Amino acid sequence: MNDRIATRNDFNFFLRADLKARGHSRLPFLSQLRNPITHYQYLLRRLEFMLNFQRNYVLKICCSILNLQFKRCGVRLGFQVPPYTCGPGLILVHWGSIVVSAGAKIGSNCRIHSCVNIGAGANGAPVIGNNVYIGPGAKIFGAIEIGDNVVIGANAVVNKSFPANVTIAGVPAVIIKDQSVEPSYS
Repeated sequence: MNDRIATRNDFNFFLRADLKARGHSRLPFLSQLRNPITHYQYLLRRLEFMLNFQRNYVLKICCSILNLQFKRCGVRLGFQVPPYTCGPGLILVHWGSIVVSAGAKIGSNCRIHSCVNIGAGANGAPVIGNNVYIGPGAKIFGAIEIGDNVVIGANAVVNKSFPANVTIAGVPAVIIKDQSVEPSYS
């Protein structure tokens, strides 16, 4: 599955993955959309879908209205997550300042807490793998790569690349636990 929503099936896949990650099991959104964070993620996915179909003036106007709704909801919640940056299964946990650079790429099933900044540096923006937990207050910036299954601790400042299956924390971030090493019982 690619990270762009090009068809109705892709749209439904991303919505199902986001809801499943949040612990919801069904697609009828009327009950789930009462949660403002779920509503924001729905608007994000809807905008990603609609940006592909701006062929005539009516669709451009619809897309502009949707973009306005998305930005207003983001201001109310404190979120700034541009379209096409996050893979399926995204979880935005709490209201609060979450800022993601437009050049960043976040993999599937990532959990982002409040006060997180994923920003571009002079050379580029971060590429974050799948199944990454980003703790509250973490700052990730620069042209770096974070591997799959990484846990980023609270208030960590990540300015260099890290491999998969590690836990990182600190200012600047360092590996504090390596889950890829199997314990040997001899």
